Amino acid sequence: MLDGNLIVGQEVKFWRDLTVSGRLELGKGSAVQGNVKAGSALICAAAKILGNIETVSELILLDRASVNAAACQGDIRVRPGCTIGSVKAEGTLELIGMVSVKKVEPLTKVIIRGEE
Repeated sequence: MLDGNLIVGQEVKFWRDLTVSGRLELGKGSAVQGNVKAGSALICAAAKILGNIETVSELILLDRASVNAAACQGDIRVRPGCTIGSVKAEGTLELIGMVSVKKVEPLTKVIIRGEE
């Protein structure tokens, strides 16, 4: 577990689980082979999380990011081109533009918007 915030550069690979007590910013094209836990997270364009991601306050997925499953105790914002296998938000799930979501867990409030 990493205490504090973590900013990851472009094209960085993590082969195991990643746990951050604060905010995680996963760089463009980066990949995590395991699961991710963070206070909040920004997953940049074309980044991939092959496991699950779990955040406390906020999760933002930028264009073409890919996540196996996402869970957040707060709000989730998903930009165009993203792929999510399963998603659960205790706050609001906001889908912007063309997004692929296979399963939305029950009791998740969903807002769908056109591209900005």
